[in-house]
Amino acid sequence: MPFREVVQEIASTAQRRAALTLSVALLVGIAAVLPYASEPLVPLPHISGMYGAATAMINLATFWLLISSPSQPRSHSVIAAAYLYAGLMAVLHVLTFPGAVLPDRPLLGSPHAVSWLFITWRAGFASFIIWAALSAMQPSKEPRTFTYWPPVVATAAAVLAGFASQWTDAAATVDRNGRQAFGLFSIYGSYSAAVLAILAVVLIGLRGLHRRSIFIWLVVVLTAEAGGVWLSTYSGSRYTLAWYSVRVEGLIAGSVVLVLLAHHFRRVQRGLSDTVTKLLRRTEELQAAVHQREHAEQKLAQAEKLRMVGQMGAGLAHDLNNILQVVTGRLSILQRRVGAAVDADIAVIKRSITKAEALTRQLSLLSARRALVARPLDTRIELERIADNVRQLLDTRHTVELRAEPVLGRVAVDGLELEIALTNLVTNARDAMPAGGVIRMSAEAGEDPRLGAICVLRVSDDGEGMSAEVIDRIFEPFFTTKPQGKGSGLGMPQVAAFIEASGGAIRVDSVPGQGTTICLMIPSRQVEDAARENALQGDTVVTAGKVILLVDDNHDVREATQQLLESSGFVVKAVDSGEEALQHLSSGFDPDILISDIVMPRGMNGVQLAREIRYLRPKIRPVLVTGHSDVAQVAAGEGFPVISKPYDLPMLLQALN
Repeated sequence: MPFREVVQEIASTAQRRAALTLSVALLVGIAAVLPYASEPLVPLPHISGMYGAATAMINLATFWLLISSPSQPRSHSVIAAAYLYAGLMAVLHVLTFPGAVLPDRPLLGSPHAVSWLFITWRAGFASFIIWAALSAMQPSKEPRTFTYWPPVVATAAAVLAGFASQWTDAAATVDRNGRQAFGLFSIYGSYSAAVLAILAVVLIGLRGLHRRSIFIWLVVVLTAEAGGVWLSTYSGSRYTLAWYSVRVEGLIAGSVVLVLLAHHFRRVQRGLSDTVTKLLRRTEELQAAVHQREHAEQKLAQAEKLRMVGQMGAGLAHDLNNILQVVTGRLSILQRRVGAAVDADIAVIKRSITKAEALTRQLSLLSARRALVARPLDTRIELERIADNVRQLLDTRHTVELRAEPVLGRVAVDGLELEIALTNLVTNARDAMPAGGVIRMSAEAGEDPRLGAICVLRVSDDGEGMSAEVIDRIFEPFFTTKPQGKGSGLGMPQVAAFIEASGGAIRVDSVPGQGTTICLMIPSRQVEDAARENALQGDTVVTAGKVILLVDDNHDVREATQQLLESSGFVVKAVDSGEEALQHLSSGFDPDILISDIVMPRGMNGVQLAREIRYLRPKIRPVLVTGHSDVAQVAAGEGFPVISKPYDLPMLLQALN
């Protein structure tokens, strides 16, 4: 709701009822005093001085509140001028009333000056209200520009009235039978002032201004002015019951607008206070939103960097795996040609190839497009190997203790992902113990109501521990409690993603100041067919003579794979695109097996080719290979065997079987 000046506020129904009730009460009071209006009381001239001083303070305070607004409509300025004029005239009334300041005589002017000033006081106030009523417009149209000249006119009028009162000879009172009664000047002048007050009330009603808050209360003031002036004059002289009663009534009526303004400004102040409170809250919310946005922008920028690095890593992984595939294929051919004399050298080269493969897998971790290759692993042997590797990441302050049960079930997981997950947990444990300590790794067989037989892997430390709030967020991407530049916030999300993809569960136990234990529960896989297990780990003999359609766009990879297969007794037709492969099929070529790379920049990719061949020649067995591809999961989900580069002949034969 927009703020309005008090002169433009619309009066509520409660306000109109209260104003009407007070006006009626004032008239009833006048009517009650009327039969006893002429009853003489003890002359107390100083009462008039007290009345004038109190009225002056009330009117000047009202004037000050009215002009406190920076922008005011004209009617507002005129009402303010009316109260300024009344306040100045009240001061002159005190100075010119006989006995108010000095005993039995006025401080200024003749004994008759007070009558002139009283009449001009009452008539002038009513005249200013008439002026305000005539100048008032609709609230939406009335210009909100403060005009100084109405208060200037009021000041000038009061000064002029003060000077004029010094030379007036009009008799305020006359002696009637030894009693000072009002003279004709006082009587007719006072009645004229009452008529002006009534005219102001009528004008307020005719112009519909009684709907506004300040004007409806001015009706109360004018009603008291008209009734009081008339009653005081009707009493016939000073110091009567009516004369004293009217002054009390005048103080009450004069306070009405002051109370209204005080209430108005209190509401304004409360509104401003509420607004300030809201602004402070909004400011805090805005600052929080700005911080959140800056944080989000930082995360977005970091995510964009990771995306770009991931794309670059994916491309590098693909290219490096193609190179490693060429090396692996040539090594197998070389080993077949030369024999056992180069076995030791080839073993060293294969270990290096395995390490290089791990590096390319880590490159692929930068993009979210890696495919897990789950294989049955001997848990104890795998943990010993991983423990040896992570020890190389620690300094002399930290040691790794491994405790594993003698008999552990095999688990079907991606070995490299398992190593990365445990490495992440160990490095977190190391960072949680900056002064050094023992990092404990353990493995044991167990049972879980949901997972069945499981292998339980634990990584524990005696470090700083984590609060419940931190535990709730440790699996959020990019969340980290480490100092800037010390952690990416991707380690624990990788652990959680690996465990979820492996069909397991994860539990975190941590107490601040007492350390942390991360428990990984992975479903166990018991190997029932020893012969099949041996076949998975050794060279698998497959009957030679099968016809293979080999598709790969990389010349070196295609040539090395072709020679490897042909040296194993297969008949191989090698092409460099899916379109060429389909052309050979349409011309009558009938292979037993399709081996196709997934990523082929030109034309259809390996998955599309495998789908087409599945539709055209369902008897052909497809095997898809990839150096790195985001569609490998899709291919595996559709039932196509997928192997990763670099692969050797046993891995390929395993996939063919």
